[in-house]
Amino acid sequence: MLKQTLLAIALLTGALCVPAWATNTAKIHFEQTVYDFGKTSQVETVTGTFKFKNVGDGVLKIEAPKPSCGCTVASLKPDTLPPGETGELVFALNLGRSRATMEKIITVKSNDPQTPEVLLTIKVDYTPLYDINPIALAPSVPFGGKATNLFVTITRTDGKPLGIQRLEPSKPWVTAQVKVEPGAKADASTARILIEVQPDGPPRRFNEYVHVYAAGQSNGPVSVIYVYGQVIGDLSLSPEALYWSLTAAAQTPAEPQEALMVRRLAIRSNNGQAFELKNPKSTVPGIHLELVPKEPGKVYELVAKLSETPGQTLSGNVSFETSVTNQPRIEVPVIVNVFKP
Repeated sequence: MLKQTLLAIALLTGALCVPAWATNTAKIHFEQTVYDFGKTSQVETVTGTFKFKNVGDGVLKIEAPKPSCGCTVASLKPDTLPPGETGELVFALNLGRSRATMEKIITVKSNDPQTPEVLLTIKVDYTPLYDINPIALAPSVPFGGKATNLFVTITRTDGKPLGIQRLEPSKPWVTAQVKVEPGAKADASTARILIEVQPDGPPRRFNEYVHVYAAGQSNGPVSVIYVYGQVIGDLSLSPEALYWSLTAAAQTPAEPQEALMVRRLAIRSNNGQAFELKNPKSTVPGIHLELVPKEPGKVYELVAKLSETPGQTLSGNVSFETSVTNQPRIEVPVIVNVFKP
């Protein structure tokens, strides 16, 4: 009797220790959590399906999947499953036009108490049909000057003739042409493209591109050559923008507060010629500006001080006049980013 009593107590204790989620509980199970496409080319998008099943004994409810980047789209069919039912998560990954080794994540959350979050991985080693090297150029162009001898190599990776139909720059002052090497065959799968840049307008940074079109490829450009650069004037700025990051209700000691409210910007002569600055102005209210000579005629410091923390994020610019002919007025972007607790 004693043994039977002890056994009954042990069984009852074990039953009481069973977790609440052991009954009437959903449980998600994916057939695979990694989808590896391996080496892929000649496509712009890859698609696939992650299959899953509710192996629990409660109704499974799944939230909308969250991809790690905007290049991935994912959808569920369905988002609610009774016990024993199966579903699918269908995805599409846009590969773009550049060679890349990709690893993207899709986060799936559900009411499974044991595994409330599952990470699904998509892997691709992508080579585009038309491969550009380098994919971007970054010329620095003197004001009124021209950047020449900027080359990229374009290759059709399936070995067929390039068949380049046309090159379309984003601005008239960016030109592009295919340069055929001496002795090259007409059906060659590789060539060089010459880019020349002669910007108009004042000294500044620019962000342009050249679209590459090929015969038989009707879905837009087959590749893009990016041209990021800068027109260099007689004066240079460091940094090139003024930025504050503040908390609206921050209560800080006097010295740290002073440091938080002040930003400094150096203006230098690139050619050693003397210059003068005057008349600083701001489109953002509450900014006090002062131009301080650091090296007479060669280096100035622009001191920008906020009188108080704004109630919201503000943006605009500060400007000042110069004695330099090709840069009579300079504008500097301003952002005052205010976080509200």
